[in-house]
Amino acid sequence: MMSLSEKIGNDKGEKRMYTLPQTFCDTVTHLHSHKGQKWLADFPQLIHYCEERWRINIHIHFPLSYHFVAPARKADGSELVVKFFVEPSELLYEQEALTALAGENTVKIVDSDAEKGILLLEKLSPGCPLSSFSTKDEAALIAAGLMKSLWRMPHSDSTIETAIKREKQLRECTQMYPNGIDFLSSETLQNALAVFSELNRTSQQLFLLHGDLHHDNILQSGEAWKIIDPKGLIGEKEYEIVPFLLNHLPKTNVAETIDHRINIFVKELNVSKKRILLWGYAHSVLATCWLIEDRQDAASFLHAIEAFQHLYERYYGHKK
Repeated sequence: MMSLSEKIGNDKGEKRMYTLPQTFCDTVTHLHSHKGQKWLADFPQLIHYCEERWRINIHIHFPLSYHFVAPARKADGSELVVKFFVEPSELLYEQEALTALAGENTVKIVDSDAEKGILLLEKLSPGCPLSSFSTKDEAALIAAGLMKSLWRMPHSDSTIETAIKREKQLRECTQMYPNGIDFLSSETLQNALAVFSELNRTSQQLFLLHGDLHHDNILQSGEAWKIIDPKGLIGEKEYEIVPFLLNHLPKTNVAETIDHRINIFVKELNVSKKRILLWGYAHSVLATCWLIEDRQDAASFLHAIEAFQHLYERYYGHKK
């Protein structure tokens, strides 16, 4: 699939060529096959539909991974963000999570078109991610404060994914790759599955979580910070902390960095260090499977898996 170009209007009404990155096109076709190819072919019409329906100009996109996300401007000069989903059901999950977690610290939904897979969101300004924050300890403290304001009891009729479903996904991975996958051995997969199962069996109070709350999903909005891109997850508080631990790790001293971050969260949130380490080990194995299957670089996660195992053994002995 070649990179796609489309003419996008600027504020002066002029048109310029617009190119979707090849890596993004490759990801879309790999994950969504023929549906992804059709979505890419229809992309120019989707842009046109969006601009016409909401009377906006869509600007150059943000860095892309799995969805098309770009800033846009209305005729009155106000700004927003457009997000296109190849699979509309993913939009519904994010919309449900954003609605359920709505508050002063979450990005607001402006409008949506579920059939077309379009979500319009408020634009946060200046919008710099927490990863750009100079003080690492303060970044963890900010994240902890946001978690406190975010967590709530899930509705009984919620369709949001549960930690039990994540366990099922890892079980499917172990069955699909009985000899291991890439640098993950079959023993590692089985160990992680056993930990996942034990954690779910012994879980106490469950909360509605963001599900992917890390540095780059926390953006500055004025003098405050707001949360974007929730996957939505029903699980223990300790599970929420893991994505933050896995992101923006140094190339050396990984275990020390993770341990230092965990200690901040334990102090601020009164959560279990032991269960954070166990969730960290189990989830990092699952997340590594996802990355390998999506043909993304997963090497850094190997160091995290080893770090969680090392830290658990340091504090609680060899037996998980």
